[in-house]
Amino acid sequence: MSTYTPPALNAVDFGLTAATPDSTVNPSIALSAYSPPALAAVAFALVAYTLPTFLSIDFELGDSTFPAQYSGLRIYDGAVRELCLVATADAPAGDCPRIRKGGTTYAIYLVDTGDPNASPVRIRTNDGTKAVRLKT
Repeated sequence: MSTYTPPALNAVDFGLTAATPDSTVNPSIALSAYSPPALAAVAFALVAYTLPTFLSIDFELGDSTFPAQYSGLRIYDGAVRELCLVATADAPAGDCPRIRKGGTTYAIYLVDTGDPNASPVRIRTNDGTKAVRLKT
């Protein structure tokens, strides 16, 4: 009977050992106790990951970050539609008309005319023609 030689496994050693049984009467020599292999050669590269920080970059997550909107300015365009009023501190930079209602000053929120929330109301500003935003 010949001796079994395990193949060379570079990265993982499964603990195979060569054994030659004395005879078929006493097979306990061939079946020795199993010991788990040492996997020192396998590195799974588990490392801690930290999200990078980007200076001067803001992420906008849709309308969930839009400022609070107030009622009080409406138009009739085949149906009554409310226009977007925001606190003056939440108004976009640039020309922004304001209205006063009930002792509180609100800013009329202006957007580009191609914005999906643009109303048919147009206002000419120093930055070009803008549309009043619909209240959403």
